[in-house]
Amino acid sequence: MNAPTEPRETTDPDEILRAVLDPERRGALYPWLHRLRELAPVHPSEGLHVPGGFVLSRYEDIRAVLRHPQAFSDERNADIFDVGEAGAVFTAMMRKQILYLSPPDHDRIRALVARHFTPRAVERWREAAEREVERLLDAAVARGKLDLVKDVAYPLPIAVICEMMGIPKSDVPLFFQWAHDFARRGDVAALTPDVIRRGEEATAGFRDYFLGLARERRKQPKDDLLTLIALARDARGPLTDDELAATCVILLQAGHETTADLISLGIRGLLLAPRELHRLRAEPGLMPDAVEELLRWDTSVQISQRRSRVELEIGGQRIPAGATCVLLNGAANRDPAQYPDPDRIDVGRSPRDHLAFGLGRHRCLGASLARVEIQAAIAAILRRFPRLDFDGEPAFRGSFFLRGLASLPLRG
Repeated sequence: MNAPTEPRETTDPDEILRAVLDPERRGALYPWLHRLRELAPVHPSEGLHVPGGFVLSRYEDIRAVLRHPQAFSDERNADIFDVGEAGAVFTAMMRKQILYLSPPDHDRIRALVARHFTPRAVERWREAAEREVERLLDAAVARGKLDLVKDVAYPLPIAVICEMMGIPKSDVPLFFQWAHDFARRGDVAALTPDVIRRGEEATAGFRDYFLGLARERRKQPKDDLLTLIALARDARGPLTDDELAATCVILLQAGHETTADLISLGIRGLLLAPRELHRLRAEPGLMPDAVEELLRWDTSVQISQRRSRVELEIGGQRIPAGATCVLLNGAANRDPAQYPDPDRIDVGRSPRDHLAFGLGRHRCLGASLARVEIQAAIAAILRRFPRLDFDGEPAFRGSFFLRGLASLPLRG
């Protein structure tokens, strides 16, 4: 069955979910999410590839689940990636990532690395981010054209996290292909045999590389994040090889793909709101607030999942113990009950309660680093391109789960 053409014409929530998953509708996503929230804010459905799931689209309900003490992300949520033996290496690593670990394993691993990603800890990397942005923009200007995704948004965060981890610059190009193939494998709505194969190769490459470098750091420690992870230990001892490799990958991948998306989505948003773009140029001190508003207005991680150990009452509906809550973060961030006039960008709004980075114990570990990189990128672009505008149509990737642009040609 084809997806419907207009949100207002639709009264079937499952038809809306089919439209949401349609790669051709990426640029017009939010009207569908608004309609779903109006019709069925707590909707039992398997339409997002989650058996026995309940799809939530209202801010208040999603926040309640994220903050509920008995609602967790756990290894079973990683089952969404299981495609059998052909994709077993990737699935096994996902089950060891802190995104999908339940307490106490999640809390233990997070405690070992979280102190290195506090706002104060990542501030030391602001200069590195600013320096890398300038280098990337210099190269784009020299070429005479700028595709923000390919030329800045994608390479910036991977360069910064590689520098933090102590990865030799000569090895950084390896990570671009691995990161791309790993991210595509994670989009379960767009899997092909080739995507699965490349995902396996990227996962194995990441694992072998990080474990090899960790062995070197244990012999010869350096002042870098990989040394801290390799030497980290608590009462249970050091991280296992599986835990170490999965932790390194999530730090690199989560801090790379989503930050790249948020930079390009943010610039697109500003170009679609020229009055707010002019306001931000005139009041650069608004940059921290503006970034929070752009994160709210269009976010990369559109879906989170939680399972509850107890029965939940959400939005007047009973959700059985053990059921999966599929949380539509983008819908929550555009909920008019939480944000008046939610489809309008207001760079002075300062929505510090948005859900772009999640909430609670699974809140994005790299949120502070992402903010530093996004602020550095947007500030430099606005400063260096006083007549910034589109130089062609932005192109969205096919993924709904990780929303982002495949290209964003600009002129300045």
